[in-house]
Amino acid sequence: MKYFENMDKTFDVQCELTYVPDYPPLYNDPELTEFVKNSLESMNDKEIKKVVGFPVFSGSEDFSYYAEKIPGCFFYIGCKPKGVEKAYFNHHPKFDIDEDALLIGSKSVAHVVCRFYEWN
Repeated sequence: MKYFENMDKTFDVQCELTYVPDYPPLYNDPELTEFVKNSLESMNDKEIKKVVGFPVFSGSEDFSYYAEKIPGCFFYIGCKPKGVEKAYFNHHPKFDIDEDALLIGSKSVAHVVCRFYEWN
């Protein structure tokens, strides 16, 4: 890999990459995802500004193991601290959270679960 060749030269080290495919891809069930989206949009909560789709990306997620067994929908709750333009992702050492998002996240999950039981 060219990246590691450059690191070898820059730092006068030898690098070896071993890739182990351990996490399955995270798959959101389309019908359940549409249900979650509609549920969140119907919450009528002033704290929920908008519901948007998140682009596909290659990050690993433990939730993918659950979604292999039963249909699932993984969603994010915006939690960027007030006044921060570009926030760090939650697994980054500099990650910070607007703690108000904890209540929004809890209410969102509770609303989706309650609507799910009405739906089924």
